[in-house]
Amino acid sequence: MKMTKEEKRLLAKLTSGVLDGLVGDEKVYPGYKKVYCGKYIKDGEPVSYREGESTRCFDGKENVRCPGKRSEEHYDTDERKLGFLQKYGWLMDDKDARKYSAKFKPVK
Repeated sequence: MKMTKEEKRLLAKLTSGVLDGLVGDEKVYPGYKKVYCGKYIKDGEPVSYREGESTRCFDGKENVRCPGKRSEEHYDTDERKLGFLQKYGWLMDDKDARKYSAKFKPVK
């Protein structure tokens, strides 16, 4: 895949750790149990996750808190990282990421 200078610069920012942190807000979807969804960047790798609500369970002696099921999607290749920036870059506090993401927003 041929990359532009802008894409190379954004990937360099990702690997350097400048863009690390929470992307957007964590969303809570209520239902039978709450489901927490969110996105973050850690060590230059974007991650999208879904986590179920924790429950109380008995471990044989006492009731303890058991964490909910968690599933993560890692964006590990350059193409997937750029796709993440195209889709969620507008949620970041970086003007280059917002500008790049704006190019891929649908026009109404």
